[in-house]
Amino acid sequence: MTTTAREEVPTASRPALVTPLGAATALVVLVVALGVSWRLWPALGGRMVGGNVPDAIHYTWWLGWTPHALANGDNPLLTRLMNWPEGVGAMNNTSLLLPAVVLAPVTAVAGSLVSLNLLIVFAVPASALAAAWTGRRLGFSWPAAAAAGAAYGLSPAIVNSLVGHVTMAFAPALPILLLLGVRAWQSQRPVRAGLWLGVVAAAQLLTGEEVLFQAAMGSAMVLVVVALSRPWLVPAAVPRLAVASGIALGVVLLLAGYPLYQQFFGPLAQHGNPFLADYYAADLHGFTTPTNQQWLHRPADAAASAKFPGGQEEHLAYLGWPLLITCLVLAIARWRDLRVRAAACGLATAMILSLGGRLWIGGRWTEIRGPYHWVAKVPVMEASLASRFSLLAAVFAAGMLGLAVDAIRDGAREGASVGAHGHRRSRVQDAGWAAGHPVRAAVAAELVALLCLMPLLPRPLQTVEAPEIPAYFTDAARRLPAGSVVVVLPYPVGGNPVGMWWQRASGYRFAMPGGYFLGPAGDGRAYVGGPADPATAMLLARVAQTRTPAVVTEVEREQARRDLADWQADAVVLGPDPAREALRTTVTALLGRPPEQVEGVDLWMTTPGAAS
Repeated sequence: MTTTAREEVPTASRPALVTPLGAATALVVLVVALGVSWRLWPALGGRMVGGNVPDAIHYTWWLGWTPHALANGDNPLLTRLMNWPEGVGAMNNTSLLLPAVVLAPVTAVAGSLVSLNLLIVFAVPASALAAAWTGRRLGFSWPAAAAAGAAYGLSPAIVNSLVGHVTMAFAPALPILLLLGVRAWQSQRPVRAGLWLGVVAAAQLLTGEEVLFQAAMGSAMVLVVVALSRPWLVPAAVPRLAVASGIALGVVLLLAGYPLYQQFFGPLAQHGNPFLADYYAADLHGFTTPTNQQWLHRPADAAASAKFPGGQEEHLAYLGWPLLITCLVLAIARWRDLRVRAAACGLATAMILSLGGRLWIGGRWTEIRGPYHWVAKVPVMEASLASRFSLLAAVFAAGMLGLAVDAIRDGAREGASVGAHGHRRSRVQDAGWAAGHPVRAAVAAELVALLCLMPLLPRPLQTVEAPEIPAYFTDAARRLPAGSVVVVLPYPVGGNPVGMWWQRASGYRFAMPGGYFLGPAGDGRAYVGGPADPATAMLLARVAQTRTPAVVTEVEREQARRDLADWQADAVVLGPDPAREALRTTVTALLGRPPEQVEGVDLWMTTPGAAS
């Protein structure tokens, strides 16, 4: 059967009619993309995005640890400096391995918080630019590509993820991987396509595995739609896909095989999802209810979205009525266009999966089962969160907006062509005032794009001062003997890991029990914080949380002696915290002596001279 233009996914670029409105729109998008993070700019080394400081501390720890480990000949994939003595695996955590290496000079000169904030600053513009570039490679006009890039980069799936989930927000590779996935079965040079796919996939793997997983799912969705829609293309596509996929897999194993081995077969391998099943999912109202991060929202919208599961960093589903309606109209009007069909099916599937295994409706967790319930136990899928499919939905919705912009522009060109040749008037000519008028159509297309983009416009992110660092950690702690173990208080846990912030400031000079990480318990299942902490650690964490001194008996004192011996702790160090007085009173009772005051901390030495 002869292949028509609509049966292949086009990759040629086309000339564009640039209008003042289009140029102004592009400038506004760039300003907004950079403006999302403008509150960080004056103090990149002293401020953090507010709303999720624990995750920011987690990222800065890893951004500093990776270059530190490489410079000292240590294994960057495994460390016992945190969660002493069991340790933590980098690949089981959002450790930003590749960005940590690329930004190592920045970290060495200015610190890892500056490196993290640079990722945040460039996440939105980089993602938007990547989506626009991908659109051009798929045959979009410049205005269409710009609209698609803006819709992806400014989507809450990107912007809201900046609140603590930079591995999800810095996602320029997602649209590129989807493009390379298309090329894998379409290209006449499958070896080259496989090489590029493997390199980009490996880079994303070492940046954030969740985005790579979304890309793999999106590529599979497109492939299924193509196979079902154009089955006669399958025989030719299968050999190309097999070659490209084999080459890509080989490249990934070459570049990231050892990290993957450590993740799945190393001493800290884990399985399962550490979070409550089905909890982190998009609310059914989330697609049309903006959060307070969007400029265009009502107080009622902010109140409604605040009831959705998780914090702002998990409220990723919003697309807005204009974009959703545009996608629906385009899908109906241009269903025969294979690009439209693939994007529409991908969008619908991603939205449905993002709803999770038990539906959230208006902030209420119902017993209604969603399709995700039947796939949540599939290997690899079991470690994912349903809400993250909103990122995939955002990229497909962005692609559909770009296709809609070109559909309006193409209608005018087709109408003009029919009129010029004296043929019978087409349905395109009868469609409206823009038919047959390229300038009118260009303006109409840009107005549609603006209508879809306006609800997405994000407000600047709120920021907070970075936690205080006592002088002890930048002075005395840096002179600790190699191999020292320090119990840092408040005891580092997921909700308050400031000890990791101080340990990083010391140049990773000492090992530390506790931390904010994902790790395996005794059964190998993943948990936040790994296995259960010793009794003394849990006691101190409870004091920090309640800000109330514990009632200490001889039982607790004996337990503290055993736990400190098991940790081989050289010192206990208490830094600034709202619960400092309660912690000082409790530790004094546990150890039977008051602390020394050293450079802004309370210090109890358990090994003579170890931490002085």
